Amino acid sequence: MTNKKTTTAATPVDAAVSASQETLEQMTKIGQETAQKNLEQAVTMAKENVEKASQTVFKGYDQFNTLAQGNYDAVSKSFGIVSKGLEDVSKAWMAFTQTTVDSTVGFGKQVLAAKSLNEVVDMQNTFTKSAFDAFVAEGTKISEMSVKTASQAIEPLKARVDETVETLSRPLAA
Repeated sequence: MTNKKTTTAATPVDAAVSASQETLEQMTKIGQETAQKNLEQAVTMAKENVEKASQTVFKGYDQFNTLAQGNYDAVSKSFGIVSKGLEDVSKAWMAFTQTTVDSTVGFGKQVLAAKSLNEVVDMQNTFTKSAFDAFVAEGTKISEMSVKTASQAIEPLKARVDETVETLSRPLAA
C-alpha cells in the first residue's frame, strides 16, 4: 500500500519535474535563440560601423589627396609665373644693357670727333644726364615688372591657402 501511495504521489511530482524540465528547456531554447539573434545583430552593427568608418577614412584620404594635388598644381603654376616673369625681366635688362652699350659706343665716337675740351665736357654732361635718366626709367620699369610678377605668382598660392583653410575647417562628411 505504501508503494501505491508512493507511485500515486510520484506521478504529480514526475509531472511537475517533467513540466519544469520542459519549461527549463523552452527557456534555454528561447535564451539561446535570443542570444544568437543578439549576437547576429551585434555582428551586423559592428560590420556596418566598420564600413561607415572605413568609408569616412577613405573619403577623408581622398579629400586630402585632392587637396594636396590642387596645392601641387598651384605651386607649379606659381613657379611657372615666376619663371616667365624672371625671363621677361632678364630680357628687359639685356635690352637695356644692349642699348646702354650702343649709347656708350656712340658717345665714345662723338668724344673722339670733338674739336675742343669744352665740347667734350658738354657732351659728357649730356651723356651722363641721359644715361642716368635711362637707368632710372629702366629701373622703374623692371621694378614694376617684378612687382607684377610677384603679385601674379602669389595669386594661385593665395587661392589654395583660402581653399585649404576652408576645406580643413569643415568636418569630414560621413
